[in-house]
Amino acid sequence: MKHSIKSLSTIIIFTGSVFLTSSNFVDRTNSSKFFFVLVSSFLAITIISVSKKRVRFDFLSKKVIFWSIITVCVLQAYYGLSQYLSWLPSNDSRFAITGSFDNPAGFAAVLSIGFPIGLYLLVKAKKVERYLIGIALVIIAMAVFLSGSRTGILAILISSLAFSLLQAKNISKFLELRYSKLLSILILILLVSGAFILYSQKKDSANGRLLIWKVSSEMIKDKPILGHGYGSFQEKYMDYQAEYFKNNPNSKYSQLADNVKHPFNEFVKVAIEFGLVGLLIILSIISFFLWKIIRSKNAIRSLFLSGLVSFLVFACFSYPLQYVAVWLLLAFYLSAILPVKDIEIKNTFISITVRCTIIIVCVFFLFQTYDQIHSEIKWKTIAMNSLQGKTEAMLPEYEKLYNESLKRNSLFLYNYGAELNFSGRFDKSNDVLTECKKHFNDYDLQMLLADNYYKIGKAEKAIQIYEHASIMIPCRFLPLFKLFEIYKKEGQKDLAQKIANKIINKKPKILSSSVTFIKSEAKEYLHKTSL
Repeated sequence: MKHSIKSLSTIIIFTGSVFLTSSNFVDRTNSSKFFFVLVSSFLAITIISVSKKRVRFDFLSKKVIFWSIITVCVLQAYYGLSQYLSWLPSNDSRFAITGSFDNPAGFAAVLSIGFPIGLYLLVKAKKVERYLIGIALVIIAMAVFLSGSRTGILAILISSLAFSLLQAKNISKFLELRYSKLLSILILILLVSGAFILYSQKKDSANGRLLIWKVSSEMIKDKPILGHGYGSFQEKYMDYQAEYFKNNPNSKYSQLADNVKHPFNEFVKVAIEFGLVGLLIILSIISFFLWKIIRSKNAIRSLFLSGLVSFLVFACFSYPLQYVAVWLLLAFYLSAILPVKDIEIKNTFISITVRCTIIIVCVFFLFQTYDQIHSEIKWKTIAMNSLQGKTEAMLPEYEKLYNESLKRNSLFLYNYGAELNFSGRFDKSNDVLTECKKHFNDYDLQMLLADNYYKIGKAEKAIQIYEHASIMIPCRFLPLFKLFEIYKKEGQKDLAQKIANKIINKKPKILSSSVTFIKSEAKEYLHKTSL
């Protein structure tokens, strides 16, 4: 009975981490999942600390858990396929398939990392079950393929190869050095060849990532030992990208640049934020877990190892750790090293003290999480009212949230700064956006800052920031157009003509109505001033 309750709770938490969405949050797809898992985890730890005298983890290896995870993955795949067929709306108009996530990355990450569980069930299943699992795996693979996630496809291929090799009859040979080396070489060959094939399919997208890694390498070079600090990638990357294009004005990557929030490689992110020391620690931890699983007597270590391989492949080319469902799948695979015997918790002074401390900490964080949820729901209500033309009335509410709980939330700070800009409170907007810049900095923030400075009469500062924004993403026309307008209004004819010529000669990444308008304005000005 106890195992059933544990299993049911685990299944509910995982299902919520995949499917739960709520329009009550600004980030409707990710916030609800994160808060649900966070609250559930704190509650579970509190209950265990209060009531348990023995703890067992072997329930995670029960067949019902495997079937539940793969069922959730199949339902998510159906969700994505329904979006592809236009039966259900996508969460992002740019992508045909997102599932219950914000984009195809989260969708493909969960399906591809969960895929090895289906492979294991396929090997163990008999008769009808085998057909059902086979169909499920085909549906999952098809959904990942149609989502366009090259990383997801690669993760499925390599984890399937790893699983097949590890399922050999003489699996004990895996412990031999020769065999482990052979496995490593085969996986590396498939990783390199698969990456090359998938790269050739979407060269622009792949080259865009090469640009990101190239710029990221400069960040690592500047602070190689201890890194730039937690959260520094979003704070500093775009400035480094601007510096790269400033030094390489004719770069072939100019047309591929965009706002970047993640380096598309979890290990690169660690190296940037925590340096080579941090990266070495993470790699050592991963190696330790792999070694422990290999050395463990767990009969299904082939499943756990192939699952970790799938995660590691995805981590090399995307950002799977942005999704809480991936964290749960990762915890599931790492559970192979947990003891299968009872862990007895005796009522000693030390154990009682530890349990009481854990309970107090969990209760404290439960209240903190509740406050955060309440604040984010309130933020969504305020933001919606503001969009409906009630910005002036909502600004005091923004100020309350700013002072009370969301001062460190970069998206809130950007939203608040944008609303202040819209209402004409440019000095205050600059204060908030400058605070935002400590956590998050991109092209859009630079454009708002420049507009604020120009509106308060600091044209030189505005020009400097518009020039910086233009270098950040060289393919954008708006910064040049803003510079063109400033020079016109300031009566600087020569500079206005110079920018107008740049606009006319600039090749658009995508020819849109706004680009056409900007070019026509520049042409008209040059025609008038040449008479």
